[in-house]
Amino acid sequence: SHLILDLNAPALADMCRPGNEATVPIDGVDPEVFKMMLYFCYGGKVGKEELAANAKAIIEAADRFGVVNLKLQAEAVLTEKTEITVDNMLD
Repeated sequence: SHLILDLNAPALADMCRPGNEATVPIDGVDPEVFKMMLYFCYGGKVGKEELAANAKAIIEAADRFGVVNLKLQAEAVLTEKTEITVDNMLD
């Protein structure tokens, strides 16, 4: 329902108001990443392997749509798997 989306992805909920049947284009997000994000919003779990494989894209999408807990999980996985070096420090 819209209430779940409102609680878990406020920016996305704002784009998809109840009663508005117009198609809402979601540009700049990989469809699989968007699917994972919606699954998470509605109570699903995104596995650590999926988080690790798509961490940067998930972080960007979760930040864009306000899915705070998913963003935090992806950041934690990215931090775990990233070795900080002088060469990649500013990435």
